[in-house]
Amino acid sequence: MPRKIFVTIASGGHDTERHYQDTISHQRNVEEVAGYLDESMVTELQSYTHGRPYAVWGAVSGPGNDRTWQTMERGDYVIVYHNKRIIGAAEVAYKVRNPQLAEFFWGKDVDGKTWELVYFLTNFVEVDVEQKKLNDYLNYLPDFTFRGFMAIDQSKTDALLSSYGDLVSVLKKLESGQKVEAVSADKLFQKQIIDTELKKEITRALTAHDEMQWRLISLGNKAKLDVWVPPNDQGRQYAGHAFKPHVIDNFAEALDIPTYIKNIDAVWKLGLSVKAAFEVENTTSIYSGILRLSDLRALAPNSSYPLYIVADREKRARVFEQLKRPTFSNEYLQLDKAVKYLSYDSVRQLDEDTAAGDYYEISRIDAVAESAS
Repeated sequence: MPRKIFVTIASGGHDTERHYQDTISHQRNVEEVAGYLDESMVTELQSYTHGRPYAVWGAVSGPGNDRTWQTMERGDYVIVYHNKRIIGAAEVAYKVRNPQLAEFFWGKDVDGKTWELVYFLTNFVEVDVEQKKLNDYLNYLPDFTFRGFMAIDQSKTDALLSSYGDLVSVLKKLESGQKVEAVSADKLFQKQIIDTELKKEITRALTAHDEMQWRLISLGNKAKLDVWVPPNDQGRQYAGHAFKPHVIDNFAEALDIPTYIKNIDAVWKLGLSVKAAFEVENTTSIYSGILRLSDLRALAPNSSYPLYIVADREKRARVFEQLKRPTFSNEYLQLDKAVKYLSYDSVRQLDEDTAAGDYYEISRIDAVAESAS
C-alpha cells in the first residue's frame, strides 16, 4: 500500500507549544476521550493501538486544511516540524472531525475556532533533524521550508520510501550523522547462493523451533503488539497452543517495508511499524537464519528496529563467528552490530516472567540479548 507523508507545524506561539506538550510529548489514553466518540470509534482506536497511549493533534477547518486532512489515512506518516527542524515523526492511527473533542484537548483559538480536524498518532518518535538534511532525500531545494499543515508530493514520498525505507529510520540516521544507504539490488546476495545454502539445512526438530516461535508470539501478545509469523507456520501449534488465533493474518505491506520480512520467523508490529524481527535457528547450520536476516538488512539498510537470532546456548559461539564473517560484517550490512543473539533459555525466562499487558520495552529484551561486536 502507498503511504503518504504529512507535515504539521508545532510552532507559532505559546499556545501551540503548550498543545505540543499536552498531547504529543505527553501522550494520552483512549479512556479519557470515550465520552466524545461513539462506541465503534473507541473500539476501532483501541484495537489499532492495543490500548497503548497515543499522541494526538489537530488542524483548524478551512478549504486547504480540509483537503489535506481528508486524504490522510491510517498508516500514513506525520512529521512534526518546529523552527526549521523536524522534532518528531509518527504514524496515523485514526482521524475524526470533532469540535468537542478538540476543545477538550486544546480549547479554542483567538477567533473562537477549534482544531477540529483531529488525528490520533501512534509510534511517535522524537528526533532533532534540520529540515534541509531531509530535503536532499525528498528532492527539494536546500532552502525549501515546510509551511502549515501539508502533504509531501506523493512522487517524492514514493521515491524516498522505496529508495531508503521507513521514514523514522531515515530520520534517526540523519539525526545521528550516519550514512543513509540507498537500497540497491546490486548489493543483495545472489539468489542461487542463498538457495544452495538453504538446501544444506537438515530438517528442523519441530518441537524446539515451534516452542520458540510460540513463546515469541506469547511475548508479543503480552506486550500488546501485533505478531506475524509466515503463512506456512500460522497453522502450527505448541503444547496445545494454536498459533493462528494469536497472530495477524495480513501483514499490511507498504512501499517502505520490504516484502521479504514476511519470511522471518516472528515479527512484532504496532500499526504498520515493525518493532522487532526474530529468526529461530534450529538446524545443524546456523547460516540459513543469518542469510534471511542479511537479505532483510540488504533490502532495508536504514531500518532501526532490532534483529535477533534465537538459538540454543551451545550455538552461541557459532552465531557470533558467522556474524563476524566479512560477508555479513561489511560496511553495508554490519550484521555483527545489527543482529543480537538470544538463547532459548532467555526467551523462556522472558515469557514466563512477563505478565499480560506488561507493555515492556524492547530494551528489556536487549538486556538479555548479546552482541557479537
